[in-house]
Amino acid sequence: MTTEACRDWRGALGAAALGVIDPVEEIGLRAHLDGCASCRAELRDLTAVGDALAAVPVTDVISAPAEPSSTLGGRVMARVARERAARHRRHIRRLAAGVGAVAAVAAAIAGLLLVVGGGSAAPATSVAMAGSPGAHATALLRSQATGTAIDVKVAGLDPHRYYWLWVTGDDDHRMNAGTFTGSAQPTDIRLTSAVPLDEARRIWVTDEDNKVVLDAQIPAPA
Repeated sequence: MTTEACRDWRGALGAAALGVIDPVEEIGLRAHLDGCASCRAELRDLTAVGDALAAVPVTDVISAPAEPSSTLGGRVMARVARERAARHRRHIRRLAAGVGAVAAVAAAIAGLLLVVGGGSAAPATSVAMAGSPGAHATALLRSQATGTAIDVKVAGLDPHRYYWLWVTGDDDHRMNAGTFTGSAQPTDIRLTSAVPLDEARRIWVTDEDNKVVLDAQIPAPA
């Protein structure tokens, strides 16, 4: 148990652990240690710390550069850029998933209206789309009450990226018809554009960087 006498010997314990205690003071400390288990344990701990400090290469510590590496700033900025890019990709994927869900619901409603109405499918306008090397698509466009139904067979796009399908009207204003994931193999996609078929002049696809990867002009109605 720590007593007032123990507190009086604290400085002597530190000096003893480092081997620099005064011989006269050491006699008194030894007498105290004979009857104080707490101070004996503390002396053992302090001696272990002193031995560890003695093993530290002081020359190396003193000669170590005090300033950070000149490349530290560049590494930090590169890490920040990678983190921002990762957050941007996650945001794009969440946005794509939301737009894709809306497009799927719109397509399902359009199909239900066609079945309930009992009408036959409208004549389709076929458009071949070309663009990036290896990428190709064929779009079948049909007029419907909500705009234009679009059936696309696409292949040759990166399966790890998202893509947007656009339709441009005769006012040169582009309208998003939905989003989809790329595929190296031919894939059938059904989307819907609010642009009426008789006003549609261009159909095209962009990637996550807003780069055009597929494009085609839509022939004007006869």
